[in-house]
Amino acid sequence: MINIFGALILALWLFLTMNRPRQIFFEASIFIMVMMGVDCIMQHAWPDVNNAWLVGWIVQWIYVFIVMWLFDIVCLSNVSAAIYSIMVGVAYYYLQLNIPALVEHLLK
Repeated sequence: MINIFGALILALWLFLTMNRPRQIFFEASIFIMVMMGVDCIMQHAWPDVNNAWLVGWIVQWIYVFIVMWLFDIVCLSNVSAAIYSIMVGVAYYYLQLNIPALVEHLLK
């Protein structure tokens, strides 16, 4: 459930903040911190903080940072912003689904 919620929030965040100056580093960091908090609330438990947890959130932060940076370059109209936001949301959903396998591969 957190995967769908995160993808939806990221897509809406991008689309609704079109045509405004952004601080990409700050916004990506805030988004990831909010997602960490929502993840804890939805699981009703504190995270098991270890190397895999840290690398997983770093990979997600890098993805969000790159996506927000490319948004201003790629999206020149409302239609392109909507299409890009949907594609980014779907890709973030699949990233969250496959993050355990990716982290395991990175840590080996």
